[in-house]
Amino acid sequence: MNVILVHICCSVDSHYFLQRLREQYPDSKLVGYFYNPNIHPKTEYDLRLLDVERSCKMLGIELYEGEYDTLHWLEDVRGLEEEPEKGERCVACFDSRLIRTASFAKQKGIGTFTTTLLSSPMKERDILFAQGEKIARMHNLAFIKIDVRSNGGTQAQAQLAKKDNLYRQTYCGCKFALIKQRNAQGKLSLELVENLGRQVMPASNEERIQVFSRRNTLEEEHVPYILTKRSIMAWRNLRSTAKRAGQSIDMYVLADSKEKHNAKTGEIQWIHTDVLSPYSFYKLLYPKDMKYTQDNTHISKNSSCEITIGVASKDDSIFLCLQDINALCNTQYQSVRELNANPLPYELENALRICLCGLGSINPIIILDSRIESSLTIFIHSLFQEENVFRLIEGKRTHEDNKVF
Repeated sequence: MNVILVHICCSVDSHYFLQRLREQYPDSKLVGYFYNPNIHPKTEYDLRLLDVERSCKMLGIELYEGEYDTLHWLEDVRGLEEEPEKGERCVACFDSRLIRTASFAKQKGIGTFTTTLLSSPMKERDILFAQGEKIARMHNLAFIKIDVRSNGGTQAQAQLAKKDNLYRQTYCGCKFALIKQRNAQGKLSLELVENLGRQVMPASNEERIQVFSRRNTLEEEHVPYILTKRSIMAWRNLRSTAKRAGQSIDMYVLADSKEKHNAKTGEIQWIHTDVLSPYSFYKLLYPKDMKYTQDNTHISKNSSCEITIGVASKDDSIFLCLQDINALCNTQYQSVRELNANPLPYELENALRICLCGLGSINPIIILDSRIESSLTIFIHSLFQEENVFRLIEGKRTHEDNKVF
């Protein structure tokens, strides 16, 4: 049987392309090859690979993964970083991936190859045809030129991607194209902002991986679901510092704290008071379609806790010391540095914010190692940015006969 090696760039392009290719070459075996060192960051690469694996499993197609050698790719596009999409950088990117695909085909003894890049409306088809043929001749292979975009193909591809609940990414994968795209939108490229701690932030790649991994689990368990999108206001802490008398001190900034540009707090007044446990609200802050992220390991049985809160006399900042965070959240942090390295779940921070400042607040809430009464200089570079995020609405499975409704 003739074998065709298919370079796969993403599930949205490959899911439709592979089915059309199979229709035109019914007597050939299709083998997938995922080689895309152009995809940044690594979490985005992992997410796209996860979705391609699911697509190939649905279609019964064997899949190989190439090396994620980003340094090799960066060298191939060196000097072309400022090129527009569909420009010379894209041509170099095609060559880099198709040359490696051709080499892999030779290694496997496969004489024919093609690429799902041909189905992308963001790629120049004629350039791909020419480059594919050129690389095929260099390796003594055949390159299949197939048009899957014409006669409503692009629209059919989009409909199929939505119908089969694929991960529909918003950029090609290249960080240079992404930055230009987000700059044109007046936005920061949140895709390239990775959290150093283990906290999973809304509109992050880590959250998207959770969503689509959960999708796979629901399908394996035959649980119905709807994959949808929601608009949220995503928050990121880009940089923050605190100084006392010119000397830096450690601090942790709670989620959804607004910006401060070297604000003087004045004297910090501390008051002993009762505060509701954030676990009173923790579960309520999880949408039903986000229950797969719940972490109940620290849930307290206490409904309230006696703590001491600090209030800036010249500013709207609120302060807590580490011992009160531990009391409220049943944690055992030894230092603010430890908290920065291993933060609370994002939803728990939101619940804590409600308990301290009320619903919808954006006051800076700052956690210190110990109580400080003297004035601090606070700098917080934070960002609120509207983003669309994927969400799952999960259905119910009856216990009778294991039927799904």
